[in-house]
Amino acid sequence: MKSIMKFALLAAVCWIPFVGAQPVQAAGAKVLKVALFVPKFSSSARWFLAKEKLIAKKSNGSLKLQLFFGSSMGPMPRHHDLARTGVADMSFFQQGVTRGRFPLTELFHVPYLFPPGAKGSVTGARVAAEVMDQYIRPEHEKVGTKVLWVVFNRPSGVYDAKKPIRALSDLKGRRYRAPTPTDVIMMKALGALPIGMPATHMAESLQKGTIDGVVTDPMGIFAFRLGTLVKYYTNTFVSAISFGLALNPKSYDGLSKPHRVLIDELGSKQAGPDMARLSWNDYPVYLKYMAGLKFETVTMKAGEEAKMRAVAAKVVEGRIKTLQKAGHPAREFYGKIKALSNKFAKE
Repeated sequence: MKSIMKFALLAAVCWIPFVGAQPVQAAGAKVLKVALFVPKFSSSARWFLAKEKLIAKKSNGSLKLQLFFGSSMGPMPRHHDLARTGVADMSFFQQGVTRGRFPLTELFHVPYLFPPGAKGSVTGARVAAEVMDQYIRPEHEKVGTKVLWVVFNRPSGVYDAKKPIRALSDLKGRRYRAPTPTDVIMMKALGALPIGMPATHMAESLQKGTIDGVVTDPMGIFAFRLGTLVKYYTNTFVSAISFGLALNPKSYDGLSKPHRVLIDELGSKQAGPDMARLSWNDYPVYLKYMAGLKFETVTMKAGEEAKMRAVAAKVVEGRIKTLQKAGHPAREFYGKIKALSNKFAKE
């Protein structure tokens, strides 16, 4: 009996430091898997890395976000479905590759809706936050996910691997990666040959010469390391690209009340604009990369920008009519987001 007690005491003594190194609370932590198609060093990853630390801190380690970067959970076009089906608990996805699933949200992709540069990204996020409850959230819930926010990149420009684009006629026959169905329509109207493809395919397609350039923003050049593959950037913009953070409803319902509060904070009205500021404003690593590139910024000839805007106006009207015909309140929705964009752009 004494020998048994000595063995038990020895085992207990040996176990103490192990328990100290691996707290019981952490061992039983609730983990939410988050699918991201962007690489870890990308600008948009900054928000997720910050929230990963914040959630762990606020929950005392009882709730954790496990981040899967670089499409490691599945290809970029499937990211919304990863959350919808529960393969991931949450996913960062692009609405431009879920054609027809979010018709009103896709109307954000029309040309010249937001101001250029980082201001456009923040403006877009603020507009989306204002119309979230009435328009955006219901159409996401309809297809099976809880959307926390919708954000936008900086409005896109045209990056060409070989040819400077100074006039609309220069676009004729040029093959460009177009990120959304609306961009495809716009580029066709301008005489280009748009090719729809995920952002993750841009570098390989440029290297192989299957495309002549890409429609993206400077952060896209940085995130997917395209700087050495393009030579010219035309400082006009076509549209902004929308991104959502989707949550599986069952994953949310399975959380404790304190944990749901923390996730609700990730989807607060201010969360989207904050994400846009952190992800699409200038910051040192991004600026250093861009400063080391040698592509030329091209200005369109006088009068060409006005021509492009005239084409864009026809594209916008065409998109509105198509959605109205399908039974969506597109004209009402566009009127609201355009007015909000004009308001926030001045602030």
